[in-house]
Amino acid sequence: MEKEIEAECEALKKALKGKGDSLINLILSKNRRDRYEIRNEYKSLYSKDLIDDVNSALSGNFRRVVVDLFRTPQERDAIYLYKAMKGAGTDEETLIEIICSRSNVELEKIKEEYKRIYNEELEKKVSSDTSGPLRNILISLLQCKRSENSVPNDAECRLIAEDLYKEGEGKLGTDKEKFNKIFTLSSPPELFSINNYYSELSTKSLMEAVDKEYTGNIKNALNTILEATISPSNYFAKRVNKAVKGLGTNDKMLIRNICCREEIDMKEVRESYKNIFGKDMIYDIKDDTSGDYQKILINLASRD
Repeated sequence: MEKEIEAECEALKKALKGKGDSLINLILSKNRRDRYEIRNEYKSLYSKDLIDDVNSALSGNFRRVVVDLFRTPQERDAIYLYKAMKGAGTDEETLIEIICSRSNVELEKIKEEYKRIYNEELEKKVSSDTSGPLRNILISLLQCKRSENSVPNDAECRLIAEDLYKEGEGKLGTDKEKFNKIFTLSSPPELFSINNYYSELSTKSLMEAVDKEYTGNIKNALNTILEATISPSNYFAKRVNKAVKGLGTNDKMLIRNICCREEIDMKEVRESYKNIFGKDMIYDIKDDTSGDYQKILINLASRD
């Protein structure tokens, strides 16, 4: 097995010089685990991180995709979070996308990786770069205390839904602390159940209620928690659409979300995209990209 990986490293080193289709085909012939093993062996063989050689050999968005494919999900997320808070200003949208859509286990790994790479606590950095209700939600999620209950107590979920209705639509003003607590501490099955019961009590869905009661980043955060929990394929389909719609393309967002869902639920994301927007996701990505960047991204987005 070790000889096979060594041969793969040699083939990859050669393909990096030729670039183009040979490199794309080699990378796409490997799954995530294979790519991580190749990266580890590459460093043993050549005393260099494969990422460094990729950065030297490639450029632009094609380079970004290839780099992301050789990083573990937690390393990738840690780096995106760092970049979102680096320098003047903060990219709150990226913080929300990553922190509000990841599970307890994923967030724990991201925190460990952030500490390893930057020698800094992620929670401390997020706390210093955000403020108000958004900071409260992000910090709550980073505690990784969300319930792991896979079988919700229906009676309890009904009571919570009734309470949210009374504290939101049912009166003037909203008990935002109560909303925040339920959203950040409930397990995915519990939130799913709460959302269903809420829809029975109101003419609005819970997401529509959030839209009515909240604005700005806090609304975005709560909706991300809810949708990424209840229907991740819908959430990530909307992120891909946001990256490609209108004039120009948010390539970083597009790459981040396509690479994030690779080998997870790409088929479901494409189906959700079609259902929500009435368009083909592959066609929209193809229309907004070109060259080797287009080839590798279309291939990833087309996978089942």
